[in-house]
Amino acid sequence: MKRVLAFALVAWSIAPICSADIVSIAAARDATIYESADGASANGAGRYLFAGRTNQNLARRGLLFFDLAGILPAGAEITSARLQLNLVQANPVGLAWSVSLHRALTPWTTGATNPPDSEGQGAPTLAGDCTWIHASSDGNGGGAAWNSVGGDFVAQASASVATQALGLYTLTSAQLLADVRGFADAPTTNLGWFLLGDESTAGTARRFDSADGVAEGGIAPRLEIEFTVVPAPGAIALLALAGIPRRRR
Repeated sequence: MKRVLAFALVAWSIAPICSADIVSIAAARDATIYESADGASANGAGRYLFAGRTNQNLARRGLLFFDLAGILPAGAEITSARLQLNLVQANPVGLAWSVSLHRALTPWTTGATNPPDSEGQGAPTLAGDCTWIHASSDGNGGGAAWNSVGGDFVAQASASVATQALGLYTLTSAQLLADVRGFADAPTTNLGWFLLGDESTAGTARRFDSADGVAEGGIAPRLEIEFTVVPAPGAIALLALAGIPRRRR
């Protein structure tokens, strides 16, 4: 009986070892693709991301990738995930339009395009840029094409939020958590997300800070992951055994 009580006491004392923690990472890369028939415009290194439709009824779609490699310790169990974006322009301000995250289905790259001024029209496509036509352009009208123009992504949103006033917005949901868990468990499936605005009508475009905009005072898109670390069963057993008093002979 004493041995059982001792084991229970040790097991109870071990429980706090399962500690909770939070890690926050900025987007490793992001981009905007601009609706066009030839994919001649891109934005791989600009300070802004766009999502929605312009007043000319042309779609803008953002892409986001967060590198989770080496971010979480061994034995980490992800308990929550949320993605934060900083809205810097909504024209007109005051109308609420939703933006949503959709898991990307095709690998994509970003190039060095850095559009001038407000970046609303993009810049001439360079090698490595993703465009409305290409997941990775060669800069000369060719490259690795999307399976569908406008990009390949899961139709169902992983998370969405209604945007209205300028400032920080957080997207979180059970599906977003499932996405992040999947990315952590199988890194090759981590192709990031598309950021879509309301594309049902013209004039819904939203402009957000990108990761490249931090140098100019912007707030980078961030993925915040909350997790707990659970010791391996073998380690728990050793600790428990160490705490059990031994009978002298």
